[in-house]
Amino acid sequence: MKLTNKRRNDILTEIIKKGSVTVHHLSNEFSVSYETIRKDLTFLDQKGYIIKEHGGATALNSLIENSFTVRQEKQIKLKKLIAVAAFKLILDNSSIILGSGSTVLELAKLLVAKKNLKIYTDSFPVATALANSDNELYFFGGKIRAKSSSVYGGWTNEAINSIKANMCFIGSDNFAGHNGPTTPSYSDYGVDKLLLEHSNKKYVLADSTKFEGSSLYQITNWENITALITNVISKAQVDSLASLTNIIQAKNS
Repeated sequence: MKLTNKRRNDILTEIIKKGSVTVHHLSNEFSVSYETIRKDLTFLDQKGYIIKEHGGATALNSLIENSFTVRQEKQIKLKKLIAVAAFKLILDNSSIILGSGSTVLELAKLLVAKKNLKIYTDSFPVATALANSDNELYFFGGKIRAKSSSVYGGWTNEAINSIKANMCFIGSDNFAGHNGPTTPSYSDYGVDKLLLEHSNKKYVLADSTKFEGSSLYQITNWENITALITNVISKAQVDSLASLTNIIQAKNS
């Protein structure tokens, strides 16, 4: 069963990467029969992850991951607003973990004004933004993942397992239909999950557009999150999460 789940995860990753694939390609790629691939595609289609077609499959547009550079420019005003709200929570001399999200990057830019923080990150853009600040900065090593401009793998996990921080801030992909923050990347899922486990307070930074649409991997449950920091959202959106976690709504000053 574990091998089947891994193969299906790898097939899904391949479909998302290429946009569309044929049964023939997947059969050769994973060294299994056409019939096995068809069963895998049926399973993924029923889960709502892909669209199964005659002779192959196509990725849903909502699951195709944009590069970090593209994501960085989306909803930039809301991201800056959310970053300010998160900044106000950080006390002097704290130890904090910053994930690889584009909203987290906006928080990192604000932290240049702080001093004597101990900051850990897996994100190249975050590390670059803070490189010349008066804070103590640690970058987790590991295998580079270009899509998120971050690192992952055994070295990354080993470094994370050696620390414990006061606070952690991560981003999230769209989370409708999920009971927690999400990511389209299995690699990022593993790192973000571990980052949260190694902090006392855990915050998710996500603008209101993330309430619509879905993603692949749920990082953790909302019950494990200290607070979701977002912009002003509707009553229905508040009601959907209010019983699960705290919600901080960033407002224009």
